Amino acid sequence: MTTQFVMTLMQASEVLAAHLAVHQLPEPYSLEVTATVGRTKVTACVHPITVPGPAAELLAWADTLSTLTIMAWRTPDGHRVLLSLCSTLRSPSGAVALDVYGAVDYDPVLFADLAPGEKRPRSVGELRELASRVPGATGGGETA
Repeated sequence: MTTQFVMTLMQASEVLAAHLAVHQLPEPYSLEVTATVGRTKVTACVHPITVPGPAAELLAWADTLSTLTIMAWRTPDGHRVLLSLCSTLRSPSGAVALDVYGAVDYDPVLFADLAPGEKRPRSVGELRELASRVPGATGGGETA
C-alpha cells in the first residue's frame, strides 16, 4: 500500500476556499483546480484591468503566503505582461501548488526591462510599487 501525498480535487478546492475566506481575498476572475497523478494544482486569475488592479490583487495574495515566487512575463507579441505568483497552500490534508496571475497591457515605462517573450522575477516591493501606480499614469513614479 502506498501513501497518497496528492490531494483530491475536492480537498484542493476546500483548501482554496478556506484560504480565500480566512484572508478575505478579492474574488478571482476565474479558478481552475487540477488533480492529476503526482500533482494537485490550483490556478486563480485576478480581474484583468489596468496595471494597479492586478498588481494590488496579487499583492493581497502575496501578503497571505509565507513563501512565493513572483514573475513578470511579456508575451511574445509584446503587447501584454503576465504578472504571476507561485506558492503552496498547506493543510492537514496535504499541500497543493498555487498559481495566481493577472495580465496587463505592456507599459514601456513600467516594464522597460522585459523584451517580448522574456520572463523575469519580481520582488514583493516591485509588486507593491506597481500596485501603487495611478491608472493611466506613465513615468515619474506617480502614486495614488
